[in-house]
Amino acid sequence: MKPTNKKPLPCAVFGHNYVRSKTNSDQTVELTCTHCNTVVMTDSSGNFENNTLKNPEIADTLRELYQLTRQLSKTRVAS
Repeated sequence: MKPTNKKPLPCAVFGHNYVRSKTNSDQTVELTCTHCNTVVMTDSSGNFENNTLKNPEIADTLRELYQLTRQLSKTRVAS
């Protein structure tokens, strides 16, 4: 049987081990996992953002699509 999880074992068990890889001028920080090289950005208030898209319109659209699919799945379960 093949494993379904593609994360390295340390990340799957203990979580990611992020180190600061870059600090931007707009008070955002880019973090990289030392095990699996996953890149995560933080916003100016310190919240994690998994998407590293440069175009903010694409990020907003993806966020709206995610919220719509969550709302649709909740209405189907409640029915």
